[in-house]
Amino acid sequence: MAWKVLIGLLAIAGGFCAVAYAATAPGGRSSGSERRAEPVRVPAVPRPARPRLTQHPAKLAVATTAQFGFAGRGGGLRFECRLDGSAWKRCRPPLQFAGLAPGRHSFSVRAVNRAGVRGAATRFRWRLLEPQAFSVVPLQSNVGVLYPGGPPSAAPVRIENPNPVRIYVTGLRVAVSADAPGCTAAENLALTGASVSAAAPLAVPAGGSVELPRPGATAPTIQLRDLPVNQDACQNARFPLRFAGSAHG
Repeated sequence: MAWKVLIGLLAIAGGFCAVAYAATAPGGRSSGSERRAEPVRVPAVPRPARPRLTQHPAKLAVATTAQFGFAGRGGGLRFECRLDGSAWKRCRPPLQFAGLAPGRHSFSVRAVNRAGVRGAATRFRWRLLEPQAFSVVPLQSNVGVLYPGGPPSAAPVRIENPNPVRIYVTGLRVAVSADAPGCTAAENLALTGASVSAAAPLAVPAGGSVELPRPGATAPTIQLRDLPVNQDACQNARFPLRFAGSAHG
């Protein structure tokens, strides 16, 4: 069988150069086998794993703030967060929300890798309760005998928590709500609050109570100052006390 060799020539500066050829049989059939080009397969970029929550509020809470910590698996990740179905926004831990209203809340966080692929979200739901004020109940009808220059006298109290979650008392103060005849409290009395503070809070269980003084925490105290004036008017004086404080869930 005769073969024809077709040679395509392309004129270029300086001479001729063969740029393509094909051996064909009569009738235009190809004499050689042709391979179909295989499609290029681009490996899929894996989705990032769900982030792990390292910090979150309790399922039932009374604090109007909530702080979240989270971490991803692998490097080169960034995060997107949203609260209660709001728009996704770029975020980084720790992330705190403030001014939350009572009711049910939901927090979601997802990881995004360098290729922009977003992973499945991790979600946390909790319920914010309407906080109720704790009560301070005096445990004695009086704080004992006071005299000028004498040591402070403790005013034992019981702190009652009506909330269904634990609270942390961070301050407890005592004040005199009315003066005695001839004896003003501001001038003659030195009042000191309990030793609880934000750095050393007092935990009160849900629906429970705690008494002061106790190991590690003192009760409020009252002392009669020793003034360079006649303080006879303060003898047998009675002062109504008022307690106030602060706490968080």
